[in-house]
Parts: sequence; structure tokens; C-alpha cells
Amino acid sequence: MPMIETLSLQERLQGLIKGRVLTEEPLASHTYFRIGGPAEVMVYPAGLEDVKALLKVAREETIPVLILGSGSNMLVLDGGVKGLVMNLSQTFLELEVSGEQMRCGAGVRTSRLLALSATRSLTGLEGLTGVPGTVGGAIKGNAGTSLGAIADHLDWIRLVDCSGEERYLARAEIDAGYRRCILPTGSVIVEVCFTLRRAEAEEIRRTISTLLVRRNLTQPVEVRSAGCIFKNPPGDFAGRLVEQAGLKGLRRGGAQISEKHGNFIVNLGGATAAEVLWLIERARAEVMVKTGVALELEIQVVGSPIAS
Repeated sequence: MPMIETLSLQERLQGLIKGRVLTEEPLASHTYFRIGGPAEVMVYPAGLEDVKALLKVAREETIPVLILGSGSNMLVLDGGVKGLVMNLSQTFLELEVSGEQMRCGAGVRTSRLLALSATRSLTGLEGLTGVPGTVGGAIKGNAGTSLGAIADHLDWIRLVDCSGEERYLARAEIDAGYRRCILPTGSVIVEVCFTLRRAEAEEIRRTISTLLVRRNLTQPVEVRSAGCIFKNPPGDFAGRLVEQAGLKGLRRGGAQISEKHGNFIVNLGGATAAEVLWLIERARAEVMVKTGVALELEIQVVGSPIAS
């Protein structure tokens, strides 16, 4: 990975785009885990043209790019992230309804999308109940619950590819499966469209309320976490396997495998990414030994460890 002249890059980007450019920005304050080192350069693009310009520069100069939304399903390592972090949490916030279609900017929170769908008597997105994050991130990981995933009702995606060109992809062109949505490498989602179905608003709200009560009873929503750590293996649940291995409550420094749900690691205060990784590897090893199941990560791990 090439070394980047941080100050010169900052100056060039600030002259190129309308958005804000920051250096050595602590990423812990931008993730749900509240863990991780700094971003070498963080940019808040002001809109579509900024994203196009940033991706063009990154490609021309071989600068690594990380797309950041709300940071809800991410573990940033303690050494931080080299290159460019493009923060979309304040960009692409449009949300429109026309008939049974909803057009939504990638930076819109999933909770806002779900609330508007209920208000407009549109069903299909209840699987997002209690799932934090932005729509762009939810699409990338095909977020959802037992009620379904976000890609189930996807109509099309508008994105900017790694060369800075705008493209539309129809649902048939997108390979989406359990907790994955394969898109062109290096692309940035800017807008999506869903086609939903009509239903009684009160019925939709009851479903959402029931799901939220269940989530609050079974998941450690009162403490910092990145959500589910592992994908559920076919025919089973990762949390059950971790619990069966006797690991609920296992602690390493400020990080702990939740006593409430085996598929969550929580930050009890001052946890490091190294401590979280230790728990992840311990859980994987114990589950493999006891059950023969290889647990696959659901969270995204980014950045570099602190050099020893």
C-alpha cells in the first residue's frame, strides 16, 4: 500500500470538492462499537459530484477508499485506516414515496425508512426492525431478520463506480444472498428504489412493535456493540453455538461476549479492537472444536492493528 502525503492530499481534496476534509479523525467516535484508531483522511462529500471526483482521484493515485455510513456493523482496528474514508452519514438523505415505490438516498437511516413505510401503509421492510445503520450499508450487507432481507424488495440501485461514472443496476443484475450483496468493486451506492405492497398501517406498526420488544428482551441494546458478530450457519444460530461452547460472559479487557446473547460482543468501556478480535477467535476456535462448524464473520473488520 503506497504511503500518502496526508497534508498535501488534504489540501488537494479540499480544493477539488465542496465537502469537508479532515485528517487523523478518530474513528471510534463514528462507529457503534466506539472502538478504533484514526482515519488518515476523512471526507464528508457534499453530494454526487464530490463522490465522483473523489473516486476518480483515488483510482488515479491508487488511494484505498473505505465507505462509512453509521458504522453500525464495523470493527475498526486500533491502528486506524490508511487512505481515504468517505463518510456518507450526512449525504444522500432524500426519501420519496410514489405509489408503492420508495426512492431513498444511501445515507438515510434504516429506522427512518421503516417509519415512513409504515406511515404510508407500505409493507415489506419490517425485516429491518431494530437493524441500525444507513440504507447504503444495509444494502451492502443485505441486512434483515427472519422476516426477510432488504434486497427482497429492491427494484434498482444507483451507484458511482470506481472510475467515477454513474450507473444504474436493476435487481436482476445484482447478486444478493444471505448477508451479502455483490456490487462492482470500489463502487459507492448513492440511491436505491424499493417496490413494496399496500397494507394497513396499524398492522405494520404492530409487527414493528412486537419485533422491537423481542429484540430488546434478547439483545444487549443497552451497551455498545456492532450487532451480530457472526453469520448464522445453515440450519442453526451462531449465538446458540457460542452459548453451547460455554462462552457467554467471557471477557477480555473491556470487551465481553454478551451474557444476554452469544452472537454479540459488547464494549463495557475502553475496549480495544485487539480485545474484540481475541474474543472472536476464541469463539471460532471453541465452536469449531465442539461442533465442527466454522463461524463466518458478519461484521466488517477494517484498518490496521497497532504495530508491535
